Amino acid sequence: MTRTFARMRWVLGAVVGGVLLTAASPLRAQQEPPLRATPDGRPLTLTFSDEFETFRPLRGRSGVWRTTFGDGTHLGLDRRSLPTNGELQLYVDPDIPGPRGSLNLNPFSVRDGVLEITAVPTPPELRPFLNNYAYMSGVITTQPSFTQTYGYFEMRAKLPRGKGLWPAFWLLPADQSWPPEIDVMESIGDPSQVFVTTHSKATKAEGFERRIAGDEFHTFAVSWDENDVVWYIDGKEAGRHKTPADMHKPMYMLANLAVGGNWPGAPDARTRFPATYEIDYIRAYRFAR
Repeated sequence: MTRTFARMRWVLGAVVGGVLLTAASPLRAQQEPPLRATPDGRPLTLTFSDEFETFRPLRGRSGVWRTTFGDGTHLGLDRRSLPTNGELQLYVDPDIPGPRGSLNLNPFSVRDGVLEITAVPTPPELRPFLNNYAYMSGVITTQPSFTQTYGYFEMRAKLPRGKGLWPAFWLLPADQSWPPEIDVMESIGDPSQVFVTTHSKATKAEGFERRIAGDEFHTFAVSWDENDVVWYIDGKEAGRHKTPADMHKPMYMLANLAVGGNWPGAPDARTRFPATYEIDYIRAYRFAR
């Protein structure tokens, strides 16, 4: 092991495994219990909840979160980024092999009940094993542990700040088709500016840009049924439009921290690394009948 690789492993461990108190600690104590109804009064039944007291990666039939895109049948590194977006990161986990076993790369940790997804530059000596990607980060998906047609989906999170950082919370079809897609939240470098969008073959992409207080925890949610897609931020409606014709099938949830891309651009000298996306909880509900 070279000194640079050893230092990178230490940096990841220091960021994700330490006990230093952050803003997440006092805010975590204020966590809201699961909802009984949507903000507009529709009764809800909780169907999925991860409060991130621990992180449960999918391993065979156990665990919750897949840490690659797709359904797990693709080997290698081809489901660990979205090159069509021009992204600069590879989504890593401890399963990625090196010349002498696992590279022991882990962008995920839990501190004070908050999941942290951490992005860092890739050390030069690791790039040959990671398709020469310049950055390492993480993605989590509920494929195949949880899918649902319609419902209310929410995440409480604090977004990172810095040019080229692209955190998101979104839904994709269980049948692995695309589109449709529901973007519950995306942000590109400025945590006070978020975007909510649907993508569909039946209609053009439709969405809204909203301003929020940056560098704080917020709750991002979407209500999706056969008639409407309605977004909420901190319990207040952030936009709505009719459900596209091809958005009537089971979908699963994803959260990720991309780096770079055609939309946010590449990081610059002011982008601070390690960069961390902090997720307090992710929940899903059915509309009670």
